[in-house]
Amino acid sequence: MKLKILVMLFFVINLFSLTLSEKQALSYMYEEEKLAKDIYFVLGKIYPNVRVFDIYNSEIKHESSVVNVMKHYNLPLPQRGDKIGSFKNLKLQKLYNQLISKGKKSLKDALEVGIMVEVTDIEDLDKFLQKTTSLDIKALFEFLRDGSYNHYFRFKQTLNSFGNDICKNKNRWCKTYPFKRGIGREYKNWYWFRRIR
Repeated sequence: MKLKILVMLFFVINLFSLTLSEKQALSYMYEEEKLAKDIYFVLGKIYPNVRVFDIYNSEIKHESSVVNVMKHYNLPLPQRGDKIGSFKNLKLQKLYNQLISKGKKSLKDALEVGIMVEVTDIEDLDKFLQKTTSLDIKALFEFLRDGSYNHYFRFKQTLNSFGNDICKNKNRWCKTYPFKRGIGREYKNWYWFRRIR
């Protein structure tokens, strides 16, 4: 009986509180999803006839999914999400500047940027998932990772259709990720009593 009570108590505590590293991970992923959204928006304007950059719309949903969870836990957003190309995290700011510079060079470079964004996103989510105990945050990060798997597949497929292959020379960006069907575009927490927008 005591064991059952302890398990339930652990579950309740886990349900409504986050560790410092989980809070930091949420804040980081908010900006990283914003980075993907901003890059695809800018590159979509430069290459308007290349449909793969419509992934921008999915990134809006991913960003808002992180926002919903942060609001649920009363965590402040690092900044407003409407200023394109601006980040509080200096590492992400530097990455954004580098990737936009590369993406402007050519369509091939722009598609490679999409691949680089998604691989970076997956690597970071894998790292955060190893340290996450909250069921809520784990489910959110797995949802975001599934979306990045699919986005990677689309960018790689598009790059190949233009006669280029990211896997021609084995490198960090050459991956074989699972394709996830029917994951939906927006994460919904399975135990929330109301949805926060």
